[in-house]
Amino acid sequence: MTDLPKRRLGEVERRLLTLYALRALGPCSNMQLITFVGETEVMNYFDLQTALFELLQSGMVDKTALTGDDRFVLTPQGEEAIGLFETRAVTSATSLIDEKAPDYRARWQREREVFAHISHEGQHEYHVKMGVSDGDMVLMQLDLSLPTPAMAERFRAAWQEEAQGIYDHILHRLSGGEDAPS
Repeated sequence: MTDLPKRRLGEVERRLLTLYALRALGPCSNMQLITFVGETEVMNYFDLQTALFELLQSGMVDKTALTGDDRFVLTPQGEEAIGLFETRAVTSATSLIDEKAPDYRARWQREREVFAHISHEGQHEYHVKMGVSDGDMVLMQLDLSLPTPAMAERFRAAWQEEAQGIYDHILHRLSGGEDAPS
């Protein structure tokens, strides 16, 4: 988490930077917004949460429930507000948002395409459900039963880097050695 800034953001600036970040990032979860503004130091956690609450109340941002989080999206009123007040935003902050947002969008896209979750099923049984998807279509899903939480965590962590190679290998082997489609 970032330290509190030496200069606190004003109400308009806080809201505007939150709207601007949502426009640059597209629909994203609260945790993704926290990560983005914290890692880029655009604003702190408290300013973000205050701005989100105010923007929800005014109808400039909409929220839908996700499992364990909320997804925020800019509304037409929020887009209009950016157009009206964009010149009041700190240029260095909006430039930083514009510069960093594509990397974060790509990172979150990869996280949606390659997924891995751990569940504890019994005293010594941990399941790692790992998969590869393309949009809403699951291309491959594995459910491995492992004896320890440490092993399950190691598999989950390695999946992000290894998933594409494993997927390609399975396609290659099951297709009789023919090259997998790209």
